[in-house]
Amino acid sequence: MPQTCTWVASQALNYPQQTMYSVLPFPIETNENMSPAMVAEDSVNQPSEISFDPGKTEATPRSTVSSWEQDVHFLGDKDGKVSLRSPPTFSNTDDARTYLKQHLAAAFRVLARQGFDEGVAGHVSLRDPGNPSLFWINPLSTHFSQIRASDLVLVGEHGDVLPDGAQSAINGPAFAIHSAIHRARPDLDAACHAHSVYGKAFSCFGRSIEMLYQDALRFYNDLAVYPRYGGTVLTAEEGGRIAQALGPTCRSIILQNHGMITCGRTVDEAAFLFIALDRCCHAQLLANAAVCPGFEKRYIDDDQAEFAHRKSGNSNKMWLAFQPYHDQVVSEEPNLLL
Repeated sequence: MPQTCTWVASQALNYPQQTMYSVLPFPIETNENMSPAMVAEDSVNQPSEISFDPGKTEATPRSTVSSWEQDVHFLGDKDGKVSLRSPPTFSNTDDARTYLKQHLAAAFRVLARQGFDEGVAGHVSLRDPGNPSLFWINPLSTHFSQIRASDLVLVGEHGDVLPDGAQSAINGPAFAIHSAIHRARPDLDAACHAHSVYGKAFSCFGRSIEMLYQDALRFYNDLAVYPRYGGTVLTAEEGGRIAQALGPTCRSIILQNHGMITCGRTVDEAAFLFIALDRCCHAQLLANAAVCPGFEKRYIDDDQAEFAHRKSGNSNKMWLAFQPYHDQVVSEEPNLLL
C-alpha cells in the first residue's frame, strides 16, 4: 500500500508548547531526504496563479515546472486558436484582491450547496495579495449561502479585525488554525475547513484514505493525518500542532475525531479538494462496508498512483476543476460578487 504524509503527524505530538509565531517548526524547502514521491508532488503543484509584488508595476505568474497545457492536458485545434481559461494575472493589487475575494465568496456559496455548512463550525481563509501576513475569512454566524465579497473580514497577525474589511467578529478557533497554517506554509494561500458528514465519519479512524480508485489519487502522498483529538482549537499551540502535522508538502489533512482541512495555492484549489476529499471519505466508507469473502479490495500500485497524482491532482488542474462550480453559483447568485 502507498505511504501517505502521516509520518509528519507523529512529530506533531511532540510539538513544543510555544506560540506559533516564534519559529517555523520545519523547513519548507524540498530536500534530498524526502521520498521520491514527495519530491515529485512538490515539483508539480506550482500553478500559474496570481503573484503580485507591490514594488513592481505588473503582476507576474509564478513559475511552473510543466506548462498549463501539460498540467490540464486539454486538446485544441492545430493552429492554437482554441484555448482554455487559466488563472488571470493583474496589473495592480486592488484588482487582484477583488478577484480573489469574489472567488472566496463563491467558494462559500459552493460549499453551502454541498451541505458543508453546520452552524458556525466552518471557515475558509485566503491570504491577502498585498500583505501576505494578513488573510481574509468569513464572519462568524453568517451562513455560507449568504456570504458576499463585501462580508469578508481582513484579519491581522494577532487576530485583530482590520478596518479594510467587514467589521464583523470572527471565529476564534478559525484564527488559531488558519493563522498557523498560513505562517508555516508560505506556499499555500488558502485553507478550507468544515464539518462535512463523511469527513467527520472517516476521521474517527485516525488514518488516511486508501488508493482504491482514481479520484483518491489526487491525495496520493498528499494527505496527512493528525492522530489525536486536541479538543476545540482555542490556543496557538494546538493550531501549531495541526500545522506541523500538515507538514512541508501535503495540501490536506484529516483531523482525528474532528474532520478535515484542505489547502491550496488558490481558494479554488482548496475548495475543490475539500469537495473531492469528502467524497473520497464517503467512497472509502462504502468500500469498507462492502468487504467480504470474494470482494477483497484491490489497490492501485505506487507508480500508477504517483503518475495520476501528478497529472490529475496538480494545482492547475484543481483550479480548473472548481471553475464549473464557480460559474454555476455566480450565474444563479450574482449578489455574492458585491
